[in-house]
Amino acid sequence: MSSSQSNQEFNPLGKLISLVALLAAALYFTGWIYRWTYFHFFNLQVTTLNLPVESFYLAAFQTLFGGFWATSKTIISSVIAPLAIILIFYLIQKTQKHLKSKLSFNLNSIQKNIIQFFTSLTYEFIIVVIVLTSLFWLARWQAENDAWQDAVNQTSSLPVVTVLMPKDAALGRSLEKPLENSSDFRIIGDQNLYKRLLGQELTDISKADKLRVWRLLIDRENYFYIFPALPDKNSKLTIPIITIYKNDTNGARLTILNSSPTPP
Repeated sequence: MSSSQSNQEFNPLGKLISLVALLAAALYFTGWIYRWTYFHFFNLQVTTLNLPVESFYLAAFQTLFGGFWATSKTIISSVIAPLAIILIFYLIQKTQKHLKSKLSFNLNSIQKNIIQFFTSLTYEFIIVVIVLTSLFWLARWQAENDAWQDAVNQTSSLPVVTVLMPKDAALGRSLEKPLENSSDFRIIGDQNLYKRLLGQELTDISKADKLRVWRLLIDRENYFYIFPALPDKNSKLTIPIITIYKNDTNGARLTILNSSPTPP
């Protein structure tokens, strides 16, 4: 009898599995928030990109330990979060003692067990909320910082891209006639956004104050996204994202995404 009780009380494998499961869930949550924030910066939804699961875990490590400042914020958060939990627990216990002193009736064992259950549930809920909130903001801050870094040409680590398109493509310059615009197509949506990109399709680094460099944001199985990098970090500037579909044999189908309509 004592042996079975001891096995129930001491189960290191079960505790290890529970810890690994919780850690995996926390890392996946962190990576998902990072990816969601990063691609939302470029007006893309992470749910449409069909990213591999392991990329979310890599993004989580990038969030928590991707550099000096990322590691510093992780350490600071690891100190603040437990302190916040301890403070909240202390306030709850003080409130419980105060209520017990004010209430005159006695509770039976069943009522005490119910109160103990809900108290334990409340403690666990508080821990989960504070931990997830900390991870959420760590991922969001890091993703916004990385997105701005990749959006600005001077700090971007994204590869410079050159796309060869058929002559019927809606965007692109002809090598023989670079000033000629393609006109044999139809458009739905923001024509000013399209006109904004006409004549801007080629990378140009001849003028230091007006650099224009096209970069590859992400390459997926059936399509890829490219964009002209920003000359500097300016929140008033918008980034048009062009989707090029690989299975379009004519090369004429393009999608241009932007955060707001382009003024005429």
